[in-house]
Amino acid sequence: MAAFAESGTYLKFSKRPRSESRSVLWPVLVHRVLYPEPRQPELNLFQRAVLGLIRANRTKQADIAGLTGLHPELITLIVAQGISNGWLMSAADKLTDKGQSLLDDEDDESTNLKAGFLLQDAITGDFWPRMVTRLEQVESVDPQAKFPEFSIERKTGKTFRPFLARANKQNLPSLDNDLLARAYREYRKDYRSSQQLGEMHTTSEYVRLQGVQRLDESPEAARIVVWVTGDEEGDELWSVNDPFGLRENAWWLEDALRQLLESDTNLRTYLARLIGIPDVGAMTNEQWLKEIQKRTELDILIEFPWVEAQPDIKRYFARLLKWRHKIDSGLAWDSDLEAALGDCQKLLEVVMQWLIKTYPANIGQIPKSGKPDWSLNERLLGALAIPSFNSEVTRSLARQDLRQVIRACQNPTSSLKALLFAAGMGALADHQHPLKVLSDEDLQIAKLLKLADLRNQGGHAQSRFNKRKIEEISQESVIENIEYAKNFTECFKDWM
Repeated sequence: MAAFAESGTYLKFSKRPRSESRSVLWPVLVHRVLYPEPRQPELNLFQRAVLGLIRANRTKQADIAGLTGLHPELITLIVAQGISNGWLMSAADKLTDKGQSLLDDEDDESTNLKAGFLLQDAITGDFWPRMVTRLEQVESVDPQAKFPEFSIERKTGKTFRPFLARANKQNLPSLDNDLLARAYREYRKDYRSSQQLGEMHTTSEYVRLQGVQRLDESPEAARIVVWVTGDEEGDELWSVNDPFGLRENAWWLEDALRQLLESDTNLRTYLARLIGIPDVGAMTNEQWLKEIQKRTELDILIEFPWVEAQPDIKRYFARLLKWRHKIDSGLAWDSDLEAALGDCQKLLEVVMQWLIKTYPANIGQIPKSGKPDWSLNERLLGALAIPSFNSEVTRSLARQDLRQVIRACQNPTSSLKALLFAAGMGALADHQHPLKVLSDEDLQIAKLLKLADLRNQGGHAQSRFNKRKIEEISQESVIENIEYAKNFTECFKDWM
């Protein structure tokens, strides 16, 4: 087991991306190793696939096409090249000594060994699929500074100050032969892919690594400059550039970045400016909605990380953030406003369901009643001693059928008011219940009841033929309810 400790050694292997980016000083352990240096293959991926199958006695072009998915005309061309270059016998049913030697030479690179370095991630403990023959060190402008700063160009005097990522993992895995072999296989596969088009790999999972070995018992700690950009092509918020410039993105750092973001709110804020929503006029509606989705994910990461602990609550919480962005953008229709209002109630219902399941009521303590009894309900609600169940709230909830409330305690699928009543029943014998701790000013349940009534209004046809007063659903009222539902949910974050 190894541990990371600051050493003042900083590495930088690639230039700053042309697109807007931010830099991170990533903590690593540097292992000295001996490894075969990958070479640019003489054969392309398709040639290797065809020759490899012929060597395995699969000589019929129909079989080769079925196994590789290549077009028969392309296979005919490769076979002709093989015969012309002396890799195949004239009958194209067997490799020549030259062809056999060429395939063997590409499979076995152990004859050209290099002393170099393998990097181990000090955040996750994983070994990076990269090996380098030399360490490209950079000097900090002020070696004594707590947060290192580096020169971009000495002529202009411009500098950049990367974010200092924390290495929280104390015991990092030791490098053994299996881990070294795996790291090399991934490095060689990535190297070959970077040299050729396409993603078809015919390389065996087993790589002969007779010469690969560790050269030092103890690794050295260092930090490497990693560039992060906004993910314009994929579904992630950010994309990590390959620190060595071999490929465009560092696919192996995606999970590590997510892990780091979950534990470091400062990093979220630091990277936030890379995520901007462009002018709606220059985008299709689909592109705009995709940007809103990214903005929603960013908001949750930065402002509401506590909601990550409850996926069901997070789902509806994220919907409200999305509706708010859409309304603010001016793209919301009347149907969107009604849908947003419905999601406000759904979020509150899920919070009630969470309370009911987390703090279950003792059904045996609830008095049985054969018919609705408002007076009994009022006495029961008063006995709960919940600060936010004031007289107005109590009168409203007392109109619920107690039998429906009991069913909600057992299976919380009822209306919002019945769910609120059932959630309150869990506080009957639990003085630490959140509803006992939170004040009336915190929860403002009168607004919740008003929202429930407003939503019920939207669930029925309205016309001049009924006498019910219709409350207009406006952008302002929907925004007000979105903010209320969010704030109400946030009151329970310390218990999630």
